[in-house]
Amino acid sequence: MLNHKKSFWLFSALVAGLIFTVSSQVKADTTNNGDSGDTNVLQVGHNDAMVPVKASISPVASRDNQTLRQVAAANNTSLEVLEKLNDNINPDVPIKNGTPLYLPQNSNMFAQENDRVPHSLYVKYWSHLSPANRRAKAWIAQRESGGSYTARNGNVYGRYQLSLGYLHGDLSKTNQERTANRYVKNRYGSWVNAKRFWLAHNWY
Repeated sequence: MLNHKKSFWLFSALVAGLIFTVSSQVKADTTNNGDSGDTNVLQVGHNDAMVPVKASISPVASRDNQTLRQVAAANNTSLEVLEKLNDNINPDVPIKNGTPLYLPQNSNMFAQENDRVPHSLYVKYWSHLSPANRRAKAWIAQRESGGSYTARNGNVYGRYQLSLGYLHGDLSKTNQERTANRYVKNRYGSWVNAKRFWLAHNWY
């Protein structure tokens, strides 16, 4: 009977050890990296900061020669997360205007909108433009926000990265399209001219 008890306790301890080992491996596998084949999987940073997978983010063009530290403060975002998403650039060196910046709030995890131009808005705010101006407008949208209507970078917002002051609190796609056309017409005369200015200055 004593030998049976010893065998039972030895067997129980062995099983418990195996369960603990397997459990530890599972935890390590689920937090070690975010590469599970899902482009929207979040990675965990050193300080438990959640880092969206870069491929799921619509980049925005940097402005005002800000440093990454200033961008983090302006967007209320973890500097650690921004460093991971932006190739660990020096957080205190000014970023050249027009450099693509990856901000976590612009991840598809947080903005599940269809970023294509709705047909009704295309008819109203694109169809009257010449082919060259349509191409220039699309080019600027890609450069500024990756085409996202919900991209945010400090005090600018949306597909065309317009100042929140210009949008007057209306962040709708309709108002973004309307305001962008009005802004470009008043400032540059055409989207082609706006693109030409962007190429020379990395902003428009």
